[in-house]
Amino acid sequence: MTKYKRLAEDIKTEIQSGYYSEKERIPSLREIQNLKSCSLTTAKEAYRILEEEGYIFVVPKSGYFVHPNISSVISGPQNEFYHAVEADDRIQQIMRTVMDPKLISFGAAIPSDFYLPLGGLVGSFKKALKHKEIFSYGDLQGNLGLREWISKRTSIQGYRVNGEEIQITSGCTEAITFSLLSTTEPGDTVIVPSPIYVGLFQILETLKLKVVEIPYRKDEGISSDEYEKLVKRHKPKVFLFSANFNNPNGVLMSESSKQSLAKISHRYGIHLVEDDIYGDLYFSGTRPKALVSYFPYDQKGPKSFLCSSFSKTIAPGIRLGWVSSKNGIRNLSKRTRAYKISENNPTQVAVHEFLKLQTYERHLKFLRTEYKKLTEEYTKLLSFYSEGILEIQKPDGGFVLWIKSPLDGDRLLQESKKIGMAIAPGSLFGLSKHWDSHFRLNVSVGFSPKIKEKLIQFSKLFLRKRKS
Repeated sequence: MTKYKRLAEDIKTEIQSGYYSEKERIPSLREIQNLKSCSLTTAKEAYRILEEEGYIFVVPKSGYFVHPNISSVISGPQNEFYHAVEADDRIQQIMRTVMDPKLISFGAAIPSDFYLPLGGLVGSFKKALKHKEIFSYGDLQGNLGLREWISKRTSIQGYRVNGEEIQITSGCTEAITFSLLSTTEPGDTVIVPSPIYVGLFQILETLKLKVVEIPYRKDEGISSDEYEKLVKRHKPKVFLFSANFNNPNGVLMSESSKQSLAKISHRYGIHLVEDDIYGDLYFSGTRPKALVSYFPYDQKGPKSFLCSSFSKTIAPGIRLGWVSSKNGIRNLSKRTRAYKISENNPTQVAVHEFLKLQTYERHLKFLRTEYKKLTEEYTKLLSFYSEGILEIQKPDGGFVLWIKSPLDGDRLLQESKKIGMAIAPGSLFGLSKHWDSHFRLNVSVGFSPKIKEKLIQFSKLFLRKRKS
């Protein structure tokens, strides 16, 4: 590639990343020559390409500007900035349909009972009832034995913490909420990948935070260069993300990408809040490290928080999660005192009794095997009966599929209801319109003959719509 073509591509990336907005003036030829260390001829040729392709236009005596209809020439999703999040009503309305008990819910990311260790859990609750202390308030940070078990496991996975650096919470969502409460004030800016877990938007709205969405790119996931440009432009307080098997697209960030994003975040003083709830559900190799494990430890510097829970592996109804942080737990725990006296003592003791049985790793191995097999079976069936119309993104772990279709996701939800099932439309997973033609499917519903027949009916919806 010639120098001027490479320069043109660099500026395109900056425009796509939002570093330059619609109608914004970009550097002059002389300025870009100095910024990019290139010749004036190279700069002129690069700008000529950008003009021809509709990225920029020139205003005589004023300079070059980003095209006012830039979205028409940019391929793929763009990042966007939101001064306020207003998602709660929209989300609640759709989620009522997704969670309708009259429908087979392929939309909610909830593991079915078959994949949960309910027998062992019932026995552990019976054991817990023999502990008299469960009927009293417990430690505000949570049961010490449970915290120490979590700390050992978290440390083995690369993020070394002790029991005093863990706060038990009522699920992962609360863990994320407290992490944001301890690092932000209303009006601060947070960067989030797009698409991302729907529940996060309700948190961001409640905390009155501004949001920058950075889309996943097909070939590289989250672009480090794009992330750094957004950081310089918007000066965010927090990067909120899921590096391991992001819900809904199942993406696993590469180790090199994790290192780069951690390095950039630390350099610019950005706090990290990582949702690692699916980290144990990898399909191959070894358990991937959390991105925060690459974040340099600095007691006085930006904070890192690793959030997770047992909702996807033991049972969603136990509502037991945690936050691990090497430099932020003290302030976070202080914030929790405004909301609670202690966590649910009986549940903590029961779960710790279950974990002491030392069957958890075997259970996780079972889940990984089953979910990988289900993912392959669903993908094969959906592709075959839709005659290849559906674009199914292959996940690296977890138990959901992210699918692009020719139908609008919200409309598809209404169509799926007619055959007795529900999917999660893509509009739930972003503030922008990037994902309206996508939907999420939960494979942990299983693959019984009834489920298989329902999926075949669903796949044929797309054939009917194509013919009509």
